[in-house]
Amino acid sequence: MTSIILLGIFLGTAATIILIIYLIDRIAQLEDLTLSVQTAAAQKKTEAAPQHPFLGYEGKALWDVMSGNSPEDFNDDDVIALKPRYELLLKKHIEKLFADGIKDGNQGRTTNKPKVPIDITTLRGKFSSWIPQPSAATIYNAGLMSVTATEEDKIALRANLDNAAGMLFSRTDLELQEPFSEALMPTPPNVEAPLLTDPANPDQTPEDELLGPIT
Repeated sequence: MTSIILLGIFLGTAATIILIIYLIDRIAQLEDLTLSVQTAAAQKKTEAAPQHPFLGYEGKALWDVMSGNSPEDFNDDDVIALKPRYELLLKKHIEKLFADGIKDGNQGRTTNKPKVPIDITTLRGKFSSWIPQPSAATIYNAGLMSVTATEEDKIALRANLDNAAGMLFSRTDLELQEPFSEALMPTPPNVEAPLLTDPANPDQTPEDELLGPIT
């Protein structure tokens, strides 16, 4: 009788242990399955999220990267991939500064200091863009002064605009396809360009009187 009871206790205990082991293993499987589902969902969300077109860089930090002053941990090979996108951003920045100058000129302002940096809207979103303040001021003032400038004065303004834009493209190792003045300050058709030299002083041009140093 005692043996039967002991055998029953042993079998019951063994069955309990087996059940506990099964439950522990089952719980572990469920945890692994849950973790796999969560990992897959997080990866899918990451892949679906739009990637920052400039690797997270904006403003002056982006300018530094594009002008050869990238952080130590930055992969310089990535600059090649960023150049076409940055060229569009820089182009829009120059166009906006010039347009802001024209807008203020039409409102009667004679001087103003353009903001640096400014937000530029592209098809990929809105991004902060920074360029050196002297270049920004030159481009802005070209637009501001063009509102009231004579055609002769505009020669110097076009040169200022193109020099400043050219410097920005050069600093960021981009190729300028055509002068910005051709699109932003085109010479009116059927207008004869003014004489570039003074017969009495052939070494001096109208630009010499109006152009200041571009910094």
